[in-house]
Amino acid sequence: MEYVNLIVVCAFLAAAIVNLIGPQAIRTEFTKWGYPDWLRVGVAAAEFVGAILLVVPGTQWLGASILLVLTLAILVSFIRSKEWMRMQYPFVLLFLLVAILQQSHASGALLPL
Repeated sequence: MEYVNLIVVCAFLAAAIVNLIGPQAIRTEFTKWGYPDWLRVGVAAAEFVGAILLVVPGTQWLGASILLVLTLAILVSFIRSKEWMRMQYPFVLLFLLVAILQQSHASGALLPL
């Protein structure tokens, strides 16, 4: 399961860097989807925080939860813009994040309610 965490951490750290730098292609996508430019920076920050939480012992569930919400938002954006062929990568991330959450739950790493 450590490899799954590492793959997801690398994917979201890379995404955070790209979103933070904000090349024109990324800025154009956010505009196309109707999102303000400041949201791109907020998404980058959330991606960074979620990825870091995945490597901190005891916080994997929180990091995976944050990243799961972001991944669902990406999928919604693709659905709204009918970009069906771009949905494979977020779906893979979604399944990996669900696996991380399942592992966190099975190991008792979730906070008690």
